[in-house]
Amino acid sequence: MHNFRKMSRRVIAAVLAFSMCFSIEAFATESEIKKQQKETQKQLDAINQEMKSIESQRDSILAEIDALNSDLVDVVLNMELLEADLAAKEEELAQAQTDYEAAKQKEEEQYEAMKLRIQYIYEEGDMDYLTLFLEADSFADFLNRADFAREIQTKDRELLVEYQETKAQVEELMDQLEQEKADMEALEAEYEEEKASMEATLAQKQAEEADYETQLANAKAQASAYTKKLQEQQSQLKRLEAERLAKEKAASASNKGTSSGSSGSSSGSSGSNSGSSGSSAPVSGNSSTGVSIANYALQFVGNPYVSGGTSLTNGADCSGFTMSVFAHFGISIPRTSDQQGRAGREVSYSEAQAGDIIYYGGHVAIYLGGGRIVHASTEKTGIKTGTATYRTIKSVRRYY
Repeated sequence: MHNFRKMSRRVIAAVLAFSMCFSIEAFATESEIKKQQKETQKQLDAINQEMKSIESQRDSILAEIDALNSDLVDVVLNMELLEADLAAKEEELAQAQTDYEAAKQKEEEQYEAMKLRIQYIYEEGDMDYLTLFLEADSFADFLNRADFAREIQTKDRELLVEYQETKAQVEELMDQLEQEKADMEALEAEYEEEKASMEATLAQKQAEEADYETQLANAKAQASAYTKKLQEQQSQLKRLEAERLAKEKAASASNKGTSSGSSGSSSGSSGSNSGSSGSSAPVSGNSSTGVSIANYALQFVGNPYVSGGTSLTNGADCSGFTMSVFAHFGISIPRTSDQQGRAGREVSYSEAQAGDIIYYGGHVAIYLGGGRIVHASTEKTGIKTGTATYRTIKSVRRYY
């Protein structure tokens, strides 16, 4: 019996020694994992900073693309207007050509008629002044005949000159129209060159934006990997801590022969430690600011929707409404819905808080909590509240 007790003491001593050695190893492992955690967090912070830089550069490119698109629209509209003017000028030229042909024909007809009358008077009829005098019944009749002949000649000349002048005027008008058309065609060529240059620049900027999107996607993938790694390291730490605490309790129970009540107390202490470890998870967002944003936005329900507007009282569109609400709190966010749907910090819908922006793709709203939103909806309904999931949610962004 004595030998058995002696052997039992040796076994207990060996167990205690082993447990102590294991605890030291466990602590060393925990320390190493914590060190790895710090390094992983450092890498995650660097990636997040890189993402902000990429997003800033991408947003700058998007602003350039928006400006280029606006300028390109102006050029296209100018080209359409110029094409309409060119078509009208073509019609004017066609009419001028018709008028010219008519004037030319009148001139030729008058010239031929005058030649026939001259031929009749002077060649066939031999109507000289001597003949007129001899055939006249009286001197007064002679004068009348002579005046009539002169009037015919004068009228012929006047008509011929009139037709020649008309033809010359039409020719001058045609030259003017041709010059105006040439000027328009030159301007059209300039517009085409400007349009081609803008389209090339736009394609380049869009390629740059796509590259930034690729970089951003890669950075997000890295951030996700680092986040997952942090979670795995945290889980590993919790497991090691639990194992260490369990072995410490077992060693203490074997060494001191602690009662079950003491063991329960130790278990409670362990649970307290575990709870403390769980409470170290970061809390995202500023709920107080978010609630203030949501409550402020609700004041404008019933006010009108105005395309391009930013006035909370006189009318705003969806992104103008959100921008102006956030501006009241000194928070600057982008102007357009697409930009608002890309900037800020992305959170999942399950983590959405009051004051977050819900992005639907081409439309944004302010989240109220409880699955509700407030937004500048349409010209018909204005600023109103509604259900957050009435459309497919593309992203939830946090700016506070």
